[in-house]
Amino acid sequence: MILFLLSLVYFSSLILLKLPFFTIDFELKSLKSGIGEMLISLLPRFNVEFHAYNLQMVVSWFCGVIFGPRFGCITLCIYILLGLIGFPVFSGGGGLSYIKEPTFGYLISLPISVFLAGYLFEKNSKLLAVIIPVIVTHLCGIIYLVLFKRDWLSITWHLSFSMVSYDLIFILLLIPFMPVIVFFYREIFIQEVPVSGSVI
Repeated sequence: MILFLLSLVYFSSLILLKLPFFTIDFELKSLKSGIGEMLISLLPRFNVEFHAYNLQMVVSWFCGVIFGPRFGCITLCIYILLGLIGFPVFSGGGGLSYIKEPTFGYLISLPISVFLAGYLFEKNSKLLAVIIPVIVTHLCGIIYLVLFKRDWLSITWHLSFSMVSYDLIFILLLIPFMPVIVFFYREIFIQEVPVSGSVI
């Protein structure tokens, strides 16, 4: 089962969707350019660019909900460990040098997010099981950039802003199907082992 989950997480990082990413910029101008232009520059400017988006966060969340917080968390820890050892399981390869990658903060947040997703879903807090893991992942990613890659902060803040939206949208689309999937998984694939000596 762990191999199946690891495969899911791995392939989810390879599935790239070209989606519109929205950025907000402010080009503040001084009074020298005129009062009118200065006032107009106070308004935000919205830009749209197409960037690659992968389903790793969504699939990781799915694993936590379906297979439980502990099993999902252990699987993601093994996935990260395999990547750091040198197996090319990350979207950009693998090895200890991957720690220097600007997006590594998002990766190391996944075990925590998966555990939170599974735990909150089991507690029947379905909305929190969506929002909190997504926020934790993106906060960890941005904090990691602040500490290690300051020059990437503005770019990743904009990308993360759009990625949060897509993560929430895709996961919320999955929510109505989760009780049925969980039910079938537990009824079909998890079978109780009969206790020896039980009376039939």
